[in-house]
Amino acid sequence: MGCFCLKRLLVNQPNKSPRREIGDNGAAAVVLLRALERFEAKPKSEQEDILIYLSISWKDLQRDSSVIEALKETGFVTSADGDLYKPKDLFDPGDALLTSLFSGQPHKFPGERFVSDAWLSILRNTGLRNTHEADTVLHCARRIEFLGAESMMKHVGENFPNQVSLEIWSMAETLIETVLENSALLHDHNFCGVFAKIACVPAEKGFPLETGKRGVTRVLCSYSDAILLKDWPLAWTVAPILFKVPPDYSWGALQLRSPPPFTMVLKHLQAGTCFTGSSVYTIETVSFEVLKYLDKIWETLSSTDILELQQLAFIVADNGTRIAAPGSLFARLSINLSPLASELPSHYLPFVKILKELGVEDMLSISCATNILSNLHKSCGCHRLNPNELHAVIELLQFLCDETIEPQTSERHGWESELVVPDDGCRLVRPNTCVYIDPHGSQYVNYIDSLKLRFVHRDVSERLCLAFGIRKLSNVVVEELDYVEHLETLEEAGSVSLAAIRLKLLSRSFQVAVSSVVNNFSRFTSGFQNPDFLTLQRSLKSVAKRLKFVKRIYTRFRLLPKFVDITCSSNESFIPESKSGSSHRTLYYVDRSYTCMLIAKQPNYTSVVDLVAIVVSHVLGSPIPLPIGSLFLCPQDSETALVNILKLSSDERVIEGVGHGTGFLGGHLLPRDEKKVHCNRARFCKGEIVAWQSQDGEKLKYGRIPEDVRLKLSGRSSYRLKVEIFPGMTNSLINSRVFHFGYLTIKEDSSTLGMPVESDNILSGIQQPEASVGVNLRNQVFMLAYFIFMYNLLPIPPFNSVKHRISCS
Repeated sequence: MGCFCLKRLLVNQPNKSPRREIGDNGAAAVVLLRALERFEAKPKSEQEDILIYLSISWKDLQRDSSVIEALKETGFVTSADGDLYKPKDLFDPGDALLTSLFSGQPHKFPGERFVSDAWLSILRNTGLRNTHEADTVLHCARRIEFLGAESMMKHVGENFPNQVSLEIWSMAETLIETVLENSALLHDHNFCGVFAKIACVPAEKGFPLETGKRGVTRVLCSYSDAILLKDWPLAWTVAPILFKVPPDYSWGALQLRSPPPFTMVLKHLQAGTCFTGSSVYTIETVSFEVLKYLDKIWETLSSTDILELQQLAFIVADNGTRIAAPGSLFARLSINLSPLASELPSHYLPFVKILKELGVEDMLSISCATNILSNLHKSCGCHRLNPNELHAVIELLQFLCDETIEPQTSERHGWESELVVPDDGCRLVRPNTCVYIDPHGSQYVNYIDSLKLRFVHRDVSERLCLAFGIRKLSNVVVEELDYVEHLETLEEAGSVSLAAIRLKLLSRSFQVAVSSVVNNFSRFTSGFQNPDFLTLQRSLKSVAKRLKFVKRIYTRFRLLPKFVDITCSSNESFIPESKSGSSHRTLYYVDRSYTCMLIAKQPNYTSVVDLVAIVVSHVLGSPIPLPIGSLFLCPQDSETALVNILKLSSDERVIEGVGHGTGFLGGHLLPRDEKKVHCNRARFCKGEIVAWQSQDGEKLKYGRIPEDVRLKLSGRSSYRLKVEIFPGMTNSLINSRVFHFGYLTIKEDSSTLGMPVESDNILSGIQQPEASVGVNLRNQVFMLAYFIFMYNLLPIPPFNSVKHRISCS
């Protein structure tokens, strides 16, 4: 009946208003409502009549709410795939975002008939979906999330950055603009709660201030996982950064926090890359902003949170050259311990309260020093220290010695079991596992297999060795006579008789002259205790009694306590006239108890009195041979006059030499140190050891930075900085010829120090001066006198080996 009435109305009164013909608009609405019942089941011709009538009569029908509601629930719209849908099941084809997102799904849009303006007006009034509706926006958000994830998966394993395509990124931007422009959506807490967790928000991952955006990737994230641009120093490594910020009133509903939560900031610091790629300026910005953030939330942190922070490095130290953990910083530090520990920069003083709770100490203490050494030992393992690390370790050992050993404090027993020292390969070892080369032991170095021993580093002075219980080489290696049964005694050697030597040794004038020489040399020679005259007299009488001349002397060197033979059979350790073999032939021998003293028949180019002088010096405890050989040949009672003529008993003061720690400057880098060299650095800290070259291709040398260097390149590729290239000599070098040493990465119980990687780098080849005042100049004077005096003597072990020079305090 309904179809009949509609058809009759349309045929008989095509030019008249339905309202005027029927007399009441309600009647037409009733007829339409009946016609819409079971619309999907009606023949197509009837469906067509209904649609025509609806289109023609819409201006009047749209005023009837019952018609609108009926149309919303009637599937009268043919989609692009030919099926019938309700208007609320389809998207508005006039919405650019919807057509972009669902372009591959034609069933979601009305068919060709319904894309005219007239029909779209009808459909929009009857439920056609658009991006002004919360449900449609959420549908779009999920679609963008899906497309973004799919886009990321396509690029996995490829050679270009894994990021969202620009097309999807642009659609996400359009969606966010739509949401931000619709205040009703942002006030809808239910909508915001769901929308906040959908990864449809365009953001960037990576360092935000990187030049040219290198390393920055496009990503899609949720508001709950993102941070604001102003908060980038706090979490840029673990959270995407938003560039379009929603209104403040919506942050809570969208779960967007500024500043970010502590868990996110902690994860950022734990990543260990929050300072990577940053410029000098931004490194300090990150550190300072983190401290400002912690200062604000400090009262909300738990003890576990604080413990986590104590293990992280996020404080810029040493003029921006390294990132330090709070536990390696001190409010006041009088010695240079970089890169192991540093003084807290002054601009961090506003945060000193929380920094102390994080582990910053007022000043270096015994426990702090031992902790630094212990943590370094655990971190570096068998890796070698670089020159700066070695210098810091030596300073720490010196500090421990000064604070505990000399004052005889009881604190020593608490840390000595954890003490470590550098060996000659710049590896940290226990003191009881190595030995130091003492003056008497230095005589053995060229004649033993040194691979069977571990030597302490030369920069560890004898004073430190004695303080820390490091054994002397002469106490662990013993020289024994070989072929004792074949010794052939002689009454004279060359033109000198044994009887004449004995008479000299027993002569009081000779003893007084020797005492004068010993008294002079003992004042300037480390480890040489000046004996009183009676002790010296007894020693000389003992030599006179026990000294013998023999034809040949063969010895072996044995390692205690198992007496392992470690004699070196190298031809370099043999007298030219002797035949090579497993034994060591020598020109003199003194046993450990001073009961056996032998001098062999010497070659023509050596002097027997010089050999006697060496034996006497050894018995008197002198670490170097005393120049007293000529006293055996001078007339009786003229010994003192000869001493004065040779100026062997001068009271003249010597000029103070270069202080400890500068002798290595200007020396060539060891091959192991060359492996640690790095370039391209705009900051150096005062006292830092560096490598330099005066021209390209030249061998690298050691240098030191005399003052903090902090340069802004301002587009320049080169600049100059001052370097101490030799002791007391500073020069201005171009930056491309100044190199820094990489650091180890140190993990501590209470802090983490930022140091780079293993390498074979030590400072053992650097010629360091002795620590005592004026030792360099004095040693030069004495060594010159000694070598002039010993000119014709066979090379003497203590001074043959540059490789094992003694470091004296």
